[in-house]
Amino acid sequence: MTEEIRVLIVDDSNITRDILKKLLENDSAIRVVGMAENGKKAIELTRTLKPGVIIMDINMPVMNGFEATEQIMAYYPTPILILSSVIDKEGIYTTFNALAAGAIDVMEKPSLLPNASWNGISDMLVRKLKFISRVKVVTHIKGKVKELYRRPAPVSPIKPNAHEIIGIGASTGGPSVVMNILKSIPQDYEQGVIVVQHMAEGFISGFAEWLRSACKVKVKLARDGEKIEKGQVLVAPDGFHAVVRHKKTVGLIPGNPVNGVKPSIDILFDSIADVYGENAVGVLLTGMGADGAEGLKRIKDKGGVTIAQSENTCAVFGMPRVAIEKGAASKVLSVDEIIHTLNTLHNAE
Repeated sequence: MTEEIRVLIVDDSNITRDILKKLLENDSAIRVVGMAENGKKAIELTRTLKPGVIIMDINMPVMNGFEATEQIMAYYPTPILILSSVIDKEGIYTTFNALAAGAIDVMEKPSLLPNASWNGISDMLVRKLKFISRVKVVTHIKGKVKELYRRPAPVSPIKPNAHEIIGIGASTGGPSVVMNILKSIPQDYEQGVIVVQHMAEGFISGFAEWLRSACKVKVKLARDGEKIEKGQVLVAPDGFHAVVRHKKTVGLIPGNPVNGVKPSIDILFDSIADVYGENAVGVLLTGMGADGAEGLKRIKDKGGVTIAQSENTCAVFGMPRVAIEKGAASKVLSVDEIIHTLNTLHNAE
């Protein structure tokens, strides 16, 4: 018998809470055990009800979703799905800060009225809840995070080889890891960087803006035909596959999803392997599924350096696991070790 998933709904709108409860309880595996109208109440109910997963709004009175997520992940670690409207810059920053504080994923909230758009997200919402309820979350207090990672073992540096590009692919749990990696890169970095982050449609431009606010290097959404430059991070936009072309520019191409996603990490990594060969570095981070594993293998087969995130630092050890099993990763590293390695690469050039 399937174990019941106990859900806490947190939203300041009575209508939204009621819609969500009705939608979710159409699935026999889900039971809504509580509802809260603000973050403060959410913390209290998380402590007393011990839900299996939380749906968290962002903009709420008394205490917003980011502050509540910080407190919950520090003291009552629970898988959290952010359900947020794609709104102004402040709201976008708050949403991504909640992801950095330990929330697992984000979905766009439809307009308030109970219309077809709510029914349209119902199946996806249920699938996401079922998935993230199985994610092993960790306590997000700085001292405990340091204890989790401990001091990384020495990692052999990448040998100088005129590396020109770093491709980074991430999915569930990725935004905070991508942020930690990119904000450590110096302004005069010698490599160009291209990022594919799987994310609900409508949030990727906010993700790029959030990264730009904290990074020393330039960060922008990639445009078709854009030149790949040193010390610049290009983030693949919604709705297109991102590739690199032989003139070392970015191409945005239409087409069907690959591995169920668009943009696909495999598509990007394949093109990086073809254009840059041994001068490429591929980094595959936390996420469900298998996207990126074949492309990472292509980079390795062409002589490039390939890195998979280690299991103990992944929110979801899906994509890196598949890559490791395929023999696609030349290095399996923690987040701290990835940061150290990429900075060693910069210093080696």
